[in-house]
Amino acid sequence: MFEGYHQPQHHVAMRDGLPVALRPTLLEEAESDWRNHPRYAGKARFFMNIHRQLIDGSAQLAKALEQLSDTPESEVKDHLRSMNLLAGADHLINFAHRHHEIEDHGYFPQFIRLYPQLERALDLMDSDHDILETALHGAEAGLRTLKQGEVNRDTLMALHKDAKALNKVLERHITDEEEVIISIFLRHG
Repeated sequence: MFEGYHQPQHHVAMRDGLPVALRPTLLEEAESDWRNHPRYAGKARFFMNIHRQLIDGSAQLAKALEQLSDTPESEVKDHLRSMNLLAGADHLINFAHRHHEIEDHGYFPQFIRLYPQLERALDLMDSDHDILETALHGAEAGLRTLKQGEVNRDTLMALHKDAKALNKVLERHITDEEEVIISIFLRHG
């Protein structure tokens, strides 16, 4: 885990960007130049599209749960089916788990070999993944409750709170992660 991770300037749920101390270790490509880079159409765009899908899916889950919280309890099950919420949420959660696993075990170790100065930044991203996994498991538990038919206002409110927390940390993490990794993809493909 990233040293001092639970301090507000480091923890994904509390920080407002990458820690200042990590910025000098990043590669020099500016975010404003990414889309104009000749290699952007490769893995950089691919990863950014995956990240957008995760953020969009998380935002949609939070919004759908907010809408359900205003639905009479007797109608929630019908709305769950018509919204296809459970299948969409399962897809989002499984997609996020797989994506982070690929980064942690595939990409991040390769990136550290190529750019040892990024080790602390990537360690921070890996620590974020631990927090994201906890948030994903929380959402999964709430969704299991809904699947088992235990639908009430408290369950929906708790799940909505979990979905909003997941969305917040996912957005912060992805924004920061892209600052660290997109420049690597621009250099290598």
